[in-house]
Amino acid sequence: MSGFNLHPWRERRRAQRLRHWRLAFLSVLGLTLAVVWALDRQWEDWLQQHQTQVALREQSLRDLQAELAQAPVWQNRQTQAQQVQAAWRPWQAQQWQGWQLLQHLLSVPPRGVQLDRLVWRDQQLQINGWTLSEGHLQAWLSQLQAGGFSARDARPRLEEAQWLQSDGLSAKRQRFSLQMSTPVPVTP
Repeated sequence: MSGFNLHPWRERRRAQRLRHWRLAFLSVLGLTLAVVWALDRQWEDWLQQHQTQVALREQSLRDLQAELAQAPVWQNRQTQAQQVQAAWRPWQAQQWQGWQLLQHLLSVPPRGVQLDRLVWRDQQLQINGWTLSEGHLQAWLSQLQAGGFSARDARPRLEEAQWLQSDGLSAKRQRFSLQMSTPVPVTP
C-alpha cells in the first residue's frame, strides 16, 4: 500500500508547489543577478571616478612638490624684489630732486654763459662751459641764488681766455668748470 496514493489532489498540489518554488527560485535568481549586474556597473563607474580623482590628486601633489622644490628660488626672487622696491624710493626721490634742480637752472637764462656739460651726482653739481667773462658767470650764479637756487661751496675754476671767431665776429671767452653742493628739498 505504500505505493498507492489515495489523494491525487495532494500530488497535484505538491507538483504545483514545486513548480511555484522553481519559478520563484528562478525569479529570485534572475532578480539577484540583475541587481548584482546593476551594482557591478555602478561600482565600476564609481571606481573609475575614484581612480580619476586619485590620479588628479597625485598629479596635484607632484605639482606642489615641484613648486616646493622651487620655493627657495621664489623666496629669493621675492627678497630681491623687496630690495629693489626699498632701493627704488631713494632713487625716485633723487630723480625728483634732479628735475627740480634742472627746473631751477632753466629758470634763469645764462646770459654770457654757455653750458656744455651738466652732471649732478650725490648732491654735487658739476657744470662745464664757456663764459664771456668772470663777471657774466658771477651774475648768472647770483641770479640763480636770487631765484631760490641754494648753491653752497661754489668753486668756479676759470681757464685762460681764448679768442673765438664765428660768422665774422670775434669774442674772447673763457672755459670754466664749476662744482658746488646743491641740496634740493624733496617736494613730490
